[in-house]
Amino acid sequence: MKFYLKNFGCRLNQSEGDSIAESLLCEGFVRSNLENAELVVVNGCTVTARSDQKLRQFVRAVRRMNDNARIVLLGCTSQAIGNGLLKEISEVETVDNRYRYCLQKYFKAEKPIPKNDFPKINGLGIIRTRAWVKIQDGCNRFCSYCIVPLLRGKSRSRSPSKIIEQIRKLHQSGFSEIVLTGVDIGDWRESGETLSCLIKTILQKTDLPLLRLSSLEPPGLTRNLIDLISSENRIAAHLHIPIQSGSKKVLAAMKRGWYDPTDICESLEKIRLIRPEMCFGTDIIVGFPEERDSDFQRTRQILMNGTFAYAHLFRYSPRPGTSSLNLPILDSKVVNERSKILAKIDSFNRNEFATKFIGSKLRFLVEKVSGEHIFGHTSNYLRVKANGTSQRGKFETVYVTDAYDMKVSGVIES
Repeated sequence: MKFYLKNFGCRLNQSEGDSIAESLLCEGFVRSNLENAELVVVNGCTVTARSDQKLRQFVRAVRRMNDNARIVLLGCTSQAIGNGLLKEISEVETVDNRYRYCLQKYFKAEKPIPKNDFPKINGLGIIRTRAWVKIQDGCNRFCSYCIVPLLRGKSRSRSPSKIIEQIRKLHQSGFSEIVLTGVDIGDWRESGETLSCLIKTILQKTDLPLLRLSSLEPPGLTRNLIDLISSENRIAAHLHIPIQSGSKKVLAAMKRGWYDPTDICESLEKIRLIRPEMCFGTDIIVGFPEERDSDFQRTRQILMNGTFAYAHLFRYSPRPGTSSLNLPILDSKVVNERSKILAKIDSFNRNEFATKFIGSKLRFLVEKVSGEHIFGHTSNYLRVKANGTSQRGKFETVYVTDAYDMKVSGVIES
């Protein structure tokens, strides 16, 4: 049977999508484009109302393009529907996530395999040049706006030996960059060991060229991790730390009163003193209930200080089941204006960061070759377009001649 897989949402969802694809391929299914697929697997995300909207728009597009396809829904959206938090989507089969990695059993109406949060993969389902390894799932933080803990349950960690085994396998399969991912990777624990211990073990027991961390909650930025990132060039020069707001009052209302955003920025700048090429990104929620102008100005100032090369800006989105659901919503005009102000600052920051590297040589992983042009990403998350010849999955060095908006261009150094 021909299948098409559509992943929505975060890197964790993408990682789980790789496992879904591999399980289907091992069962004899064949990848196809959307128009010819007999089965369309949707791995859903429901972190915002906009996420729900995108998924429903995709389903409608499938029906217009391929009306005969069987559409099955997995992931967080499936779980939310199963928990009664969202309505069913017409013409879509909502599948219990216990069948996520054994859809053939679902189709045959058989019992699912025992639940496995961390399936082992060979890389068959990965169509990118870097691989994501899931090291943790679930969340214990219960931020007031976040639906994720209601869908993924309590925090749980993958064993170090299984993580090492998975990384070695993927590296042997040709992946030179691995991204560690999870809901809250900073909460990874094993017999008293923390994330920094795990990373040290990975670096000691593998010869992986580049290890990247996905989004890291602020409490995960420990002294030991700061020291390790500062001293180890095999760790990508890129950290994404979602501070969500610059106001401690708003953070308390978000039930995120466990850090001071100013302290986080100071810690990040300490890393940059040793590794000046470091790229730091963040997430910001604009217009959270009770965000007054003074609170917004604190967020604005945080972005203006230049610590963050880029920011993902999200307008507050009430989610079912969360404790902030019934809080009074800010006027949409106010939220729109604040979003525009932050977007302008973010655009400036992206350009400022990228242009610093004009005249520099940067190493990057080749993701695509098209004619005389090569595309990829550097260790510090800059998108590269270079003139030259190479092959997908290989590391190259670009001499940067132009840059803007987190992008650089130049020529390959021979």
